Amino acid sequence: MTSRKVAGASRSWRYSPLVMTSVRTPWRPIGVVADEDGIVIASWFGEPRETDVAHVDISAARKVRQIPGVTDAVRDWVDGDVDAILEVPVDQPGGEFQQSAWKAMRRVKGGTTVSYADLARMSGNPRAVRAAGTACALNHVAPFVPCHRIIHTDGTISAYGFGPDLKVLLLEHEGALL
Repeated sequence: MTSRKVAGASRSWRYSPLVMTSVRTPWRPIGVVADEDGIVIASWFGEPRETDVAHVDISAARKVRQIPGVTDAVRDWVDGDVDAILEVPVDQPGGEFQQSAWKAMRRVKGGTTVSYADLARMSGNPRAVRAAGTACALNHVAPFVPCHRIIHTDGTISAYGFGPDLKVLLLEHEGALL
């Protein structure tokens, strides 16, 4: 196995060899890139956007039918175990506050939501509400870091990298919206 550093990465990641798969969901397929140990380093709904994979060379990934631990977790999540995605190991580049925010998002259980202000508090800086929103926007491993569970303080739903309509569908699926 070879290692390489990624610009802006929080540590040196083992990204080789890479594997990639797509898992069907009722909404859109979820594309996933992971290292050979099943640590997810990039994921997306539908087709990958440049921002989803800017930190990894997906052309180097070997296409596989499934990634142990990852594919089953997505299927379990779709089948109703809404916290199954939280068990999948992830790693992505980001600053100290972003890393803290992403860890905090993984503490938000399925069927619940928290506000951006709550996320800022959970991340250790109650005044960093905009930074909490930015951490959501820069999340490269959705839904494994469930940024779709973060909403406005007044309960409104707007921003989501894959569209607010998908965010609503995911929250309905998880029982956070009735």
